[in-house]
Amino acid sequence: MKKLIPVLIGLLLLVGLAACGKEGIDEVLNDNSLTVIQNVKTDLKDYQLAYVKDNNDMTGVLEYYKDANEKDISNIQLDSALKTKDSKVKLSLMNGLDGLIAMVEINDASLAKEATELVLLDSNKEVDEAIGVSLTNKSTVEDGKTVAIVAIPSLDPKTVSGLKRIELRNDANKSIYNNDLNPSKIKAQAPSERAKRNAFFPAVNKYIADKDWKVVSSATQKKQIYTAILRDKDGAYHLVEFTYPNNKLVVKETAKNDNPQRDNDVSLLQLQGDKNQYIGVVAELETIIKKGTTVVLKSTEGKEYKQPLHTGYNDKNALIQLTKKTEMKIDTISSVSIQDDKGNELYTMDLK
Repeated sequence: MKKLIPVLIGLLLLVGLAACGKEGIDEVLNDNSLTVIQNVKTDLKDYQLAYVKDNNDMTGVLEYYKDANEKDISNIQLDSALKTKDSKVKLSLMNGLDGLIAMVEINDASLAKEATELVLLDSNKEVDEAIGVSLTNKSTVEDGKTVAIVAIPSLDPKTVSGLKRIELRNDANKSIYNNDLNPSKIKAQAPSERAKRNAFFPAVNKYIADKDWKVVSSATQKKQIYTAILRDKDGAYHLVEFTYPNNKLVVKETAKNDNPQRDNDVSLLQLQGDKNQYIGVVAELETIIKKGTTVVLKSTEGKEYKQPLHTGYNDKNALIQLTKKTEMKIDTISSVSIQDDKGNELYTMDLK
């Protein structure tokens, strides 16, 4: 089973039409005979993303932004990147300013209701790696279609070129739709000065590739911070934080297993990052792999925090950013346990 790496990204929201039509985007729309159906709210400066259609009602995604020299930059993708075309799903993929942009258009009511995640996979079935993106911004548009547009910062153009297929999954992590990708239909990134300067994730991906490490779980994905649990070629786990101060890659990592039971069934990785504290839990115990669904942290103050376990090729894991997701800190965690879907404890380690 391939690893699903859920990613936390800046939320993109489909919004009304009022935000469009400023500083050059009208000209782009007019020149390409495009009409905006909905805009997508992002947190990028001088940047617009929109769900559009042409005069033939072909839908897709438009990226528009101001470059560092105030030049207008636009990129349009109306083609589907799916190898086998069908009437249920259209997927437009475009390398954008801030990672891969994916437009998921579903023309099937039951599939649209059930689909909660887009999963992008490469061709190596033995590598427990994949990228899963939550479709939290699904919106019903004209003709009854359901559309979600998401951006994935960690996927730079080189990494995108290795993608081979996609799945839509439901809340139970079950694949409910799959299709191969046509790489020639993944739109290239628009050249710009801003794109040249946006070198953080390419630097991160090169670092990981040079080490021959594999990502097994990732958390924060922002402009200049990325945190992940990685496995090296010898099978050891590393909890790593990447930051990019002054356009230079800084890496903080630990491979120390702080599980006091030292049984090699569950690894506990703890890291003080640049600003945040992290804890990584990785389980290789067979009972956990088969039944584990949740990791539970309990503090010395009686607080409790739960997070789903990510299912991997031969393990289950969770990466928790303490200062963002909980009120706990590394030094106040009293126990870490893993439970099944009924709340039964499968494994517990006492830290205090």
